[in-house]
This record gives sequence, C-alpha cells and structure tokens, in this order.
Amino acid sequence: MHSHWQKIPLSFAMNGVQQNSNFQRFTAGPVKYFKIIGICLQPPETLRIKCSRFITVASIFLMLAHQIGYLLTPGRTFAEQSAAVALMNYTTVSFGKILFLIYNRHLLLKSHGQLKAIHPSVELERQYKLEHHLLFYARVEILLYRFFKYILIIYLVYPIVQSFYDLWSTGVYTYLMPSFYWYPVRVEESLLVYLFYVSFQSFASYCAGTIILSADLCLFSSVSQLLLHLELIAQRILELQPAESDSLGALKVIIEYHQRIFMLAHDVNAIFAASIIFSLTSSSFILCFSAYQLLGDVSFIFALKVLLLLCYEMKQVVITCYYGDKLMESSLNLFNVVYAHNWPDGSPAYKRLVLIMMIRTYRPICLNVAGIADVTLITLKQVLSASYQIFAVLKTA
Repeated sequence: MHSHWQKIPLSFAMNGVQQNSNFQRFTAGPVKYFKIIGICLQPPETLRIKCSRFITVASIFLMLAHQIGYLLTPGRTFAEQSAAVALMNYTTVSFGKILFLIYNRHLLLKSHGQLKAIHPSVELERQYKLEHHLLFYARVEILLYRFFKYILIIYLVYPIVQSFYDLWSTGVYTYLMPSFYWYPVRVEESLLVYLFYVSFQSFASYCAGTIILSADLCLFSSVSQLLLHLELIAQRILELQPAESDSLGALKVIIEYHQRIFMLAHDVNAIFAASIIFSLTSSSFILCFSAYQLLGDVSFIFALKVLLLLCYEMKQVVITCYYGDKLMESSLNLFNVVYAHNWPDGSPAYKRLVLIMMIRTYRPICLNVAGIADVTLITLKQVLSASYQIFAVLKTA
C-alpha cells in the first residue's frame, strides 16, 4: 500500500479522475447554471457565453436602477418602501455576486481544474466510505433548486393571476407587477409598455435568481469536495505504520496533499468571500423587512409569499454557516488525528515530519469573511441577532 504512494506522489486521491470519478456529479449543477449567466467553467469561452454575461449584467443593472428609482419617488409610504427594499436586496446581492464572479472567473476556472485533477476515483470513495459528501451535497442542490423554482413562479405568476382575478371580479384589470419599479410611462396607459415590463422583470428576476443559485451551489460544491479530501487525508494518516521503512515517504505525500488542499481552500475563500459577505449581510435585512411586512393586515397569499421568502433566506444562511462549521471541524480534526496515530514508533526524520504536519494543521482551514471573521454556526446566531435588532427598530418606527 505505502509503496504505491511513493511511486505516484499526490495520486493516491487522483487515480480514477479521467475514467471513473464523481467530480462531474459534484459540479454538473454549477457548470450548467454558470453557463446561463455567462461564466464558463469548461473552456473555451465562446461568443455565446460572452453575450450571455453581458445581457445578464445589463439586465440586473437596469432592474436595480428601476428599483432605486421607485424608492426615490416622492410620496411612498414606509410600508411600500420596506417591501421594495426587501426585494431590492436580492437584486443588489445578485449584482454584487455576478460582478465578483466575473472578476474572479480565471481563479474560479483554475480552482475548478485543480479540484478535478485531484478528485478520487469512485472505487477509492467507496473504500474509504466518502460517498456521504456527495449524497449530502445532492440533497442541498435539490433543495436550493426547488426553492428557486417555486419562489420564482410564485413571485412572477401571482401578480398576473391577481390582475386577471380583479378583471373577472370587478371588470378592471389592475396591472399588478412582480416587483416595485419606477416607470417612465405608466403601464396602465399602454399595453405594449405593460407587456414589455412584465417580460423584462420576469427575465431579470430569473437572471438574479440564477446568479444566486449558481454562486451558492458552486461554493457548497467546492466546500463539499474539500471536506471529502480532508476526511480522506485523516483516514490515510490513521493507516500509517511509522515503524515501517516506507512510512516516511507516505507521510511526505500526505503533507504535500494537505498543502494542496490548503491552497485550494485559500482560492475558494478568495473567489467567494464577497459572495458570502453579500449573502450574510443581506440576510439580516431581508429577514427583518420580510417579518415586518407580516405585521400589517395582509392576505393569505401575500403572507405565504413572505413566509416562503423567509424560509429561502433562512435556508441559505443555515447551509452556508453549516458548511463553514463542518470545514473548520474537519480541519481541526486533522490535528487530533496526526497526534493520535502511532508516531512514537517512527524514525527521528518521521517525527520531524509529524511536527511539521501538526504545525500546518494547528490553524484550521475555514470559510471566512474577507479574512476578518470565520463563518461557523456562531455566525448564524449573529445574523439572527442582527435581524431581530433591525426588526425591533422598524417596529418602533
């Protein structure tokens, strides 16, 4: 077993990548959704991808400009403004995420390629019982996609259905719109303007939702793979027999492998730090503004929409913080594993490598917010606390 490690450095986790690997199952969702918004993870970058990127950015920018115009229009009530701010938060988050994804797209492509290069074979995953990482990620992907689909359908279809209901019950079509926009021409005065803005809001909302969905899935997919590699390293360390002559070479391979994972984690943080900041910050505002809307006399359908939005936002924060917590826990566990394995039986050179490994693993790998704070389940508590404080201020306003 150990001689295999020495013959093929760094390849004990890569031996089936090209022929038989679960990497495609980890990345199929992010690759597909990124392609829609113009981010290419499978070179070459075609003209179609570039056009999709331009159209996506332009649509989100125009939607944000119309929403800001609505807020700046005189005569808006506080209830109208709070409802508009809750929806505008999503536009702001999606706009920030797409800009940073475009800025970091070369680093994203590099990280994607490196994760592909070191992904273990299906046989190796089965041998070390690592399949649970893919199974959990697959459930997260399904949950995020279903929330995205149902929220998009409800928020886009409900205004049109309500307008037709008003036409049937009162004889007047109310021209309700999916979002709060400033309109240069009143939509009630022109059917063409109305149809244009309904189509534009639907398309821009779809783009905004796809940006958030793709960025979150790519983050969770990357962290899931890091967790898989960290668990594989831990199990291989426990297999070491320090008294055997080939253990020194095996430990060197493990140290190189861990260093590679450490650098990949650094790249993941660099790519998604801004995305995490936008998600956690906006969550505080969206949670409190959505809850504030439920204080008034609202219809059942409206309350259902707001509750669905609250669940979507809570789900996003909980999963992000959970993954951050698991990454830190798995990284810290390596330190304990290195110390717990039978290193006293090793040679002096082996013991020196163990000391190097313990120094490297003492500081855990973790998701962090721009290098300032680590993302863990404690972060979830802080987000909820901030949401409640803002809600209390709104309630007394």
